[in-house]
Amino acid sequence: MGTRQAVIKDAVPIELWPTVLDVDFDDVQRNRFRAQVEAMRLYFSWVPVDEIEQRTGVNQSALPRLARRCLQMADDGRVQGFRACIPFLRVGPYERVSGVGHAPPGQRVGLVGALGATLKRFPDIDDLLVKYVRNEAKRLAVPEYKLRPCDLHRIFLRCLADKGVGRTEWPFNTKYLGLRSIQSFMKETLDQHFARSAVVREDSAARAHLSVGKGIASLLCFEEPYDAVEIDAYKIEAHVTVAFHTPEGLETDVRLDRLNLIAVVDRFSSAVLAYTVVYRPEVNADDILKVIRDAASGTWAPMELTIPNLRYPEGGGLPSGVIPGAQGALWSATMFDGALAHLSSAVHARARAALGFAINWGAVAHFERRPNVERTFNQIARTLFKRLPSTTGANPHNGRADEAERKAVHHRIRAAEVEQLLDVAFAQHNATPSEGLSHLTPLEAIRYFVDRPERFECRKRPAGSAAEAGFSQYESAVVRGSRNAGRRPYVQVDRVRYTNEVLACSGHLIGARLLLEVDEDDMRQVKAYLANGAELGVLKAHGKWGLTKHSRRTRKAINSLITKRLITVTTFDDPMQVYMRHLATRKSARAAPRPSPKRATEMVRLKKETGQDAQAIEAPRPAPAADRQARRVVDEARGRLLSEAPAEFFTKVKNRR
Repeated sequence: MGTRQAVIKDAVPIELWPTVLDVDFDDVQRNRFRAQVEAMRLYFSWVPVDEIEQRTGVNQSALPRLARRCLQMADDGRVQGFRACIPFLRVGPYERVSGVGHAPPGQRVGLVGALGATLKRFPDIDDLLVKYVRNEAKRLAVPEYKLRPCDLHRIFLRCLADKGVGRTEWPFNTKYLGLRSIQSFMKETLDQHFARSAVVREDSAARAHLSVGKGIASLLCFEEPYDAVEIDAYKIEAHVTVAFHTPEGLETDVRLDRLNLIAVVDRFSSAVLAYTVVYRPEVNADDILKVIRDAASGTWAPMELTIPNLRYPEGGGLPSGVIPGAQGALWSATMFDGALAHLSSAVHARARAALGFAINWGAVAHFERRPNVERTFNQIARTLFKRLPSTTGANPHNGRADEAERKAVHHRIRAAEVEQLLDVAFAQHNATPSEGLSHLTPLEAIRYFVDRPERFECRKRPAGSAAEAGFSQYESAVVRGSRNAGRRPYVQVDRVRYTNEVLACSGHLIGARLLLEVDEDDMRQVKAYLANGAELGVLKAHGKWGLTKHSRRTRKAINSLITKRLITVTTFDDPMQVYMRHLATRKSARAAPRPSPKRATEMVRLKKETGQDAQAIEAPRPAPAADRQARRVVDEARGRLLSEAPAEFFTKVKNRR
């Protein structure tokens, strides 16, 4: 039994024992429980045992056993404490004492604890089964992704057969061969090793959730607006269309590729600072830079709504448009998705240098590091995209509408109208009270700080500073030209010549290097600097390249088509119009009379880039018969087609000089 001193030695102080709430006990159980609790208090206070028995009614011979129960370690890592005094509470696993006999078929009488007795008889089998359940038996066999109870039962029976267990012994003498016991054993083992089970058996979402919900405060605390923002991309879970005018003058709808949504969300207030819809299947660094630029220097304005009965909420919108002090506000840290790590070079070199924020690259598949932007995307998906008849759902087996592609065209779910719904949804999100903000809206939370300059100072870029052009790309170019040939000095960027009146008259700069400030969103002009940093001025693109606004990505796409000889751009053609006609032209006579979703998406992107109406997409009309007279020029040395142009064109080229 042990002495009283041996029991109390090195015991946890009774003041630290876990307590019990006895309000749901009946009178008998409550009196018994309170008597044992008082007995333990007196026992660990060195009150004589006969006095304890007299005052509480607990037999003095039961006090050492009850004390050892209270000091026994529980599953939560603490001592049982006063929990051991709960009536009829079992503090240890059930252990079968008698042997396991034969049970009639279909009955389970007299088999309680049979599995525990068997595993106690063969402890190595117990360890092996636990390793299989925990996916730690890699050296013994190829591990399964998610072991089933029937598979574990098969391993159990094989191990018993190898140990020499006869057919007349348990579990071979039962109907189900102990399958129910193995199922319970596997469930208990998985529950005991909760974290390990979730890691090896569940999906990435379950593994990510393991990092949160521990009751431990995060090391990164954001207590003011613009301390940090979260940026992530979301593939829109719906098919949308765009209006397309046929050569016959009819209007039809063309389905677009799946679009992407990028949003910048404030970590403190959960307010959406900026967003952009990307008309491409995947996002790139330019898209990330665009949404960062919009959040840092853009001003939100309500759209012109064309959907009947669609209204902006009163006082709703994005902070840059409804809070004067928030326009141009900068943040201190940016939290990116780990899947966007391949974009880090461009973002780190340009946006970070221009705005001066720190970058926090989250681990891949750990969305819990950006809870606000993920929650915002889920909310937008539930309230908008998953309600459309053309929704694609989370996956083909979860929420996907039947014939989603056909319904998008049939119901004319236009991309422009979806953007209106999206803008109103974000405005509503910023104007909705949040319990995490003491029932303030995200806009009210930001306004509370911004309107108190004595307590909160919003960081902004100095006007006229070099950081104003921080999103531009800097690159060097060699000045080309020839006095002998009469070619005035120029620089070339992506196969396009740039010059101005100053450079055209500076023959001494031929062969020198200039530093060019390139805005990749508008390639119509670049700003040039000499090697010593002196400004040379703005250089304009040669010919029609300097008329229509276009991005560097668009120019590279056009140059690629020119290289493949799929289009021909002359001096008199606007490259944007040629590119648009190419996208709208059928590849062959058998092709569909409308562009493919990929081409239609590129057409919409190009229209939005050039600032034109995204729905005014027209296919090329047949040219007059006189204009279709063409001459096919063949390179006799290589035997391949060079170009196809009217005969009058070559006369102009011949007499151009």
